[in-house]
Amino acid sequence: RLVTLTGPGGVGKTRLAWRLAARAERAFPDGVRLVHLSDLHDPALVLTAAAEALGLPDPLPARAPLDAIVRHVRDRRLLLVLDNCEHLLPTCADLVAALLRGTTGVRILATSRHRLALTEEHLLEVRPLPVPDPDGDLSDPAAHPALALFADRAAAVVPGFTLSPANRASVARLCHRLDGLPLAIELAAVRLRVLGVDQLLERLDDRYRLLAAAGPGVQPRHRTLRAAVDWSHDLCTPEERSVWARASVLTGSFDLETAESVCADAETDAGTGIGIGTGGASAVAVAHSGGADKDLGPGPSTDPAPSLRTPYDVLEAVAGLVDKSVLTREEHWSGTVRYRLLDGLRHYGLDLLRRTPGAEA
Repeated sequence: RLVTLTGPGGVGKTRLAWRLAARAERAFPDGVRLVHLSDLHDPALVLTAAAEALGLPDPLPARAPLDAIVRHVRDRRLLLVLDNCEHLLPTCADLVAALLRGTTGVRILATSRHRLALTEEHLLEVRPLPVPDPDGDLSDPAAHPALALFADRAAAVVPGFTLSPANRASVARLCHRLDGLPLAIELAAVRLRVLGVDQLLERLDDRYRLLAAAGPGVQPRHRTLRAAVDWSHDLCTPEERSVWARASVLTGSFDLETAESVCADAETDAGTGIGIGTGGASAVAVAHSGGADKDLGPGPSTDPAPSLRTPYDVLEAVAGLVDKSVLTREEHWSGTVRYRLLDGLRHYGLDLLRRTPGAEA
């Protein structure tokens, strides 16, 4: 009765949820109700937004508002879509738990970079689009969703753009370097107004400045690639941010033992750590207040550096990063679990790491 779509920012969780809801609507006699949470920052407003979506006739009572919501839908069969729960997790989890416990006909589809952590929850990981080998057979672009998405968005800003034998390999390389992430692909396609595909490829080392071309109608966290990643960084604890930064030196997948070796504090500098703290979030907050250029990236933090003294400390941080869709979990052929940072998230971590002299080495 509870399915949560998880995945990194910009992977398309919201779009997929809307599509699923539209296709499933006929199965619910009392309809599909959508609750948009991305623009809410006060947890107290979550229940108000849910009550409005569910059609409660009166304002929620100050006492036992959850009970009022449950009573209103107790005998209904409907699908409730909670979109973007990650920054309001405790309140969202309380709402969902109450509905699951107090009703039989309400089903819930949630989107969140972080799981709700309820025992009834079934997770569906939304992965980036598969990207073909740039040197392989690209004769049927429609068979490759990442290329098809780029071509569709490119044609919207450059009328007449099509994938051709002359540009297919370059587009495939571009999509590969963007991890097949739909948001990054769409932002890159907008840049075709002023750059060619090969010029885009040449400038991807500075992707956080380059991929910032969305219009004002787009949600703030999706107007730039950096804003999308800053949103994830803001959700992390100081320990998780430290592991994110330190693990960014690993270019491929890695196992837990490697993470413990690379990310734990060395005995000679235990306690000094990496002062990355809440840099990404504070940089965005300052930018939104008009005090800085948000695309200059996260600034150094004044927070005390977190301590990662033991392998268990690293394990807890790795688990948190997996839960928050920062680290991707992969099953290795040997039966062990490995982890990977998408290339864009790895570059973000490197930016943070390099703010501390000597940390990268």
